[in-house]
Amino acid sequence: MVSEYLSISIQAFQADCLQLCEQHYPTVHNRGMRENHLGKALCRRIITTLHQAGISSTLQQCQNNDSLSQPIFHIETDDFSVWVVAHSMLSANIARRNSLLTAIVQTQQKTSSVKDQYLVLVADHWFDRSKASKEIPAWWLGQLPSNSQDYLQDGVKLLTPVKSLPEQLEQELGFTDGSHHIHHPLKRENDGKTVHKYILLTAHYLLP
Repeated sequence: MVSEYLSISIQAFQADCLQLCEQHYPTVHNRGMRENHLGKALCRRIITTLHQAGISSTLQQCQNNDSLSQPIFHIETDDFSVWVVAHSMLSANIARRNSLLTAIVQTQQKTSSVKDQYLVLVADHWFDRSKASKEIPAWWLGQLPSNSQDYLQDGVKLLTPVKSLPEQLEQELGFTDGSHHIHHPLKRENDGKTVHKYILLTAHYLLP
C-alpha cells in the first residue's frame, strides 16, 4: 500500500514540477531545478498523500556535510519510513552517476530495521551533446524509453549505457522490484508541446 501512496504522489508531483519550472524561470531552463526545490516539493506531495489517507507523518532534512553532497529527506510515520534523495544531474558523467549511488549507500546506513523503509529518488536533467547525457534515460530506466522517437524529434538521439542504474542497485545493493520513471513537466510556451530535452527522473524501492 505504501508503494501505491508513493506512486500517487509521484504522479501528482509532475504538476508540482510544472509550477516550479514556471516559478524559477529562467534558471530551470538553463540548469534545471535545485536539489532542495525538488526534494522538498516531492516530500510535501508525499506528506499530502499520506495525510489524505489518514496517516500522520513528520519530515526532517538530514544535515549536509562534506561527504553528503545532496539533500536527503526523512519522512517518518508510526509504521514506515520514506527516505527521499534529491540528486543533481547537471552533468551526466560517470562520476556524477556514482555519486548518486554513494548517496543511496549513505541513506541506507541511516535506516532502521524496526519498520519498513522506502527509498525515493528524484533528479532532473537537461540534455547536452555528450554521449553520457544521451545515455541518461536508458541508464535510469534499464532500457530505452518507449517514446525514443519523441526525443529524436527534439534533436536528442538516445543511447544505451554499458550498465544501468537498476542493474547497479540490484548487483551492488540487492535492491529489486523498483519502480523507475521519466517525466516531462516542461511545456513550450508558444504551442504547449512537451520539451523532451528536459526530463524529471523518479524511482522508488522498498529497501531490503
